[in-house]
Amino acid sequence: MKWITRPTVLALGLLGTVGTSRALLTAPKEVEEEPEISVPVNEDDLKNDPRVRAFVLAYGQLIDSVTYGQDDVIFALGTQPIHFQDGRMLGEDRLDRVEECDPIFYSYSLEPLTEPPPLLDESPTYCTDVQESLWGQTDREIRSHGRSTTFLDHRMFVNHLLVDALAAVEREILDAAASDGSMAAWIDQLDITYSLMDRGIAGSPTRSHHAWGMAIDLVPKSYGRLNVYWRWSRVFNRDEWHRIPLDRRWSPPLGVVEIFERHGFVWGGKWPHFDNIHLEYRPEILIYNRLVSGSADASPPSGPADPDRR
Repeated sequence: MKWITRPTVLALGLLGTVGTSRALLTAPKEVEEEPEISVPVNEDDLKNDPRVRAFVLAYGQLIDSVTYGQDDVIFALGTQPIHFQDGRMLGEDRLDRVEECDPIFYSYSLEPLTEPPPLLDESPTYCTDVQESLWGQTDREIRSHGRSTTFLDHRMFVNHLLVDALAAVEREILDAAASDGSMAAWIDQLDITYSLMDRGIAGSPTRSHHAWGMAIDLVPKSYGRLNVYWRWSRVFNRDEWHRIPLDRRWSPPLGVVEIFERHGFVWGGKWPHFDNIHLEYRPEILIYNRLVSGSADASPPSGPADPDRR
């Protein structure tokens, strides 16, 4: 097997600035779709795989080195090497679990939805080896990589990757709210914000992004009798909940969603299993979808947090 180490990767232009990792990263939640992409069959395919490129662009500052083989990519980050195998990210001691895990990359609409996305036959199961390697498994380990922050006058404890990103989101929202009544009203209605909580994804064995402080929920004072979360809607509409029209679902203003996406967050309202108060930091998903769509802007989100900040 031939290996290409970091200097060659840099020459290929796949990495921005690859810094020294202290500990950090992500995986998904009730997200569904796998990318329609051919499986890489050799070294050159791996170098050009948009999933590999998206991961490197999103988390380059956390990666110590990248090694390419004929059918595998190994990222040195956190406490153990992480292997990329056809979209799956697995720790060195868990390579036998490849059949248990779904690829962490999925189709995500870069445009506002015009209709509910189709429901897939099965919900994916994601392995969380990357998060565990970067941020640990216990509450004490995870909290050592986070800090308390304020967002729109509400306090949350989040992974430190989110601190600068949320500050940038807040600045843009406040600027826009000065001339946009819907944003101003949304800010006024914001009642509860929370992030870090150890729980699983509903209906899945996967641990939620909330468990690492990489997701936030922004809860308004009222949903106005609109649908907001798929499991709640399924109680009253067991067979057709996923077809509930968008105008019967509560959601933040479009401008709010666009600002969050600009800074690396995906919105749960675009998932088939919709969760409209939920946002999670997944820059690799946004970059991947820009790459496969041919978008000229596949750059990582602005203002990444300093890994050493506490």
